Amino acid sequence: MNDPWGISGPAFAWLYGCLVVLPFLFAGAWARSLRHRVAGKWTTPGPYHLAALAGGTERVADVVVATMVAREQVRLDSRGRLTVLSGEPGDPLTRAAVDLVPQAADGGFHRLKKLLSRSSAVQEVRTDLQRSGLQVDERRRRAGWLAAMIAYFPILALGLARLANAIPLGRPAGILVGLLAAVVAAIAGTVLLQWPSRNVLPTTAGLHVLGTVRRNPGLVPGVAGAVALGGLAAYPDPVLADMLVRTGDATVRGSAGSSSGGSGCASGSSCGGGGGGCGG
Repeated sequence: MNDPWGISGPAFAWLYGCLVVLPFLFAGAWARSLRHRVAGKWTTPGPYHLAALAGGTERVADVVVATMVAREQVRLDSRGRLTVLSGEPGDPLTRAAVDLVPQAADGGFHRLKKLLSRSSAVQEVRTDLQRSGLQVDERRRRAGWLAAMIAYFPILALGLARLANAIPLGRPAGILVGLLAAVVAAIAGTVLLQWPSRNVLPTTAGLHVLGTVRRNPGLVPGVAGAVALGGLAAYPDPVLADMLVRTGDATVRGSAGSSSGGSGCASGSSCGGGGGGCGG
């Protein structure tokens, strides 16, 4: 029997192929299992937590800014630039937004959303959701893919050893080379999947809570609740809703300046009349 290691090439390829897919399958199953976590006793989440479940970290920023506009704490002009009108103390997210307004500068509302969504105050909202079982635990999700990556290194070493043994014997190695390439790709994939995710992945319990509030929007009333569930377009005032969407959404910011006339502004309420702007 002249087969390397006493096993034929086709048999080894079949067994090795199974090894290639197993770590990825197990890590994927682990990630899915985390979504089925059962939460303990919960109360209706506040608008920030609800926004994170419904639309991720940028939706949280939408709620913060929309609420500040409604309370006339900030003014938003037609180019998306923000001016702080009131520096009165608020919750940590409001204070973070006020502190970040100067950094947003000409980037305006859209830039502020990016900065705020990455802030420690918003990350604390995600941490609260993870503790309560409403969001997938990010550390446990990443740990699953780390374990898969570690498992792939001995699998890669095994395949390389087989290849080094088969080549001198003149055995066909095309399938094995393809499988080794798949292992390298799988390692790269597991590395990417370990990067901290900015997405909010609700658990089954989180989706249940979200569904309950959607069916009973009065549980989280006002501007904050409307924007948390429906985004900026759900802002109760249609004029301000249009301005918030145009200045806060990267896909429509390019048309905001040309379509707005350049002199509009928003604070707590819309304004009509024959002019082109509104007083703050």
